[in-house]
Amino acid sequence: MCAQLHNAAVDVIVTAHNMESCIGACLDSLERQTFESLRVVVVEDGSTDGTAAIAQDFAARHARFSVISTGGLGAGGARNKGMQEVRAPYFMILDGDDVFHPDMVEALHRAAVDGDADIAICDMQEMDDASGALTHPLWALKQSQLPAKGAFNGWRGMDGNIFAAFMGWPWDKLYRTEFVRKRGLSFPEDLPNSEDMVFTYQALVLAKRLAVANRVLVDHRMGRGSTVSSSREWAPLAFYDAICRVKAFLREQPDGTWEKLQRDYLSWAFDWTLWNIETMPDEGTRHMMARTLHDGALEALELEEHPASFFAAYPRSMQRYATLMTWLDADSRDSGPLGRLDALPYGAYKFWDFMNPAQKALAAWRERHPKPSEW
Repeated sequence: MCAQLHNAAVDVIVTAHNMESCIGACLDSLERQTFESLRVVVVEDGSTDGTAAIAQDFAARHARFSVISTGGLGAGGARNKGMQEVRAPYFMILDGDDVFHPDMVEALHRAAVDGDADIAICDMQEMDDASGALTHPLWALKQSQLPAKGAFNGWRGMDGNIFAAFMGWPWDKLYRTEFVRKRGLSFPEDLPNSEDMVFTYQALVLAKRLAVANRVLVDHRMGRGSTVSSSREWAPLAFYDAICRVKAFLREQPDGTWEKLQRDYLSWAFDWTLWNIETMPDEGTRHMMARTLHDGALEALELEEHPASFFAAYPRSMQRYATLMTWLDADSRDSGPLGRLDALPYGAYKFWDFMNPAQKALAAWRERHPKPSEW
C-alpha cells in the first residue's frame, strides 16, 4: 500500500483552518473520486476547533489520506508546506470547505495528459453553507474569452483576456509538478489575503499549454465566514499589493510579454479593484478605499496614464466606477483619475444619473429579473 501511495499520479493538497463543520464533507468527496491513483495530504493549519481530530480520524480509516499539522502558517504558508509534500507528476491545491464532484480529478488529469498541458482548469458552482443551494456563476469560467478547443498554447494561443477567462484562485486547477518546480512558483506568505491571485496568475501566464475541462466539478462553499474574509477588513489594500506584485512579474518576463498583456491585465486589475471596494463590509473602509482610488494613490493601475476607453473592456466597469465616485462629495466626484463621469465610455451599462427614462425602466426591470451573465 505504501508503494501505491508514493507512486500516485496525482497528489491532492487540502488546506484547512477551523473547518470543523465542513472538512468531513470535503474529505468524503475526495474519498469518492473515480480516479484511483490519488494521494491526499491534509495540511491542518493551527485550528482551534475539531478540524485536526476529524482529519486525523479520516486518515486513520483511509490509507490514501494523511495529515500534517502546522502552527498557523496562514493560507500561503500552508499551501507552500503542502506543495513540498508533492511527489506525483500532477497535483491540486484544494480548500477544506469545498466539495468536489466524483470525477473531478479524473477529468482534469485526462485533460492535462491529452492536452500536454501544464495546467488544466474546470468550472465551478457556488454552494450556500446554510441551505446547500447551488448557483452556477458564469463569470467563473468565461467562455467568451476561450478558444473553442479544449487545449491551447497558453495566453499566446487565445484571443481573449487570460485574466478575465480564469479566476485567480488555485482550487479549480490541476498543475504539472515539474512545471511549477522548474518555474519556482510559490504562494506569498506575507500577504494576509490575495496571495492565491499572485500564484495563480503567474502560473497561468508562464504555462506553455493550458487545457479546459469545461464542466462544473467543484462546489465552492459560500457564506461560512473565514479568516481570509476578516483579513480583508484589517488589511483592505492587500489586494493592491498583490496587483503590484503580478504587474512587476509581468514586466520582468521576456519577449514583450508586458506590452502584449498590459491592457488585458490593467483592465482586469481595475475591475478587481472595484470589486474589492464594493464588497468591503465596513462602510467607513469602503469610503476610504473609494477616496484612495479617487486621489490616484493606486498608481499601478495607470488610470491617469490612459484614456478611460483603455479600461472599458469589462462591460460594467465605468458604471461601477461612477457609482463609487458618487460616494464622495458632489464637488469631487468628477475629479477622479478617469475625469468627468458624464464623459465616460459607458456602452450599454450607463450610470443611473445619465440614463433617460426608458433606460432607467429597463435597468430597474433587469434588477428584478436577473439572468446569469459572464459579467
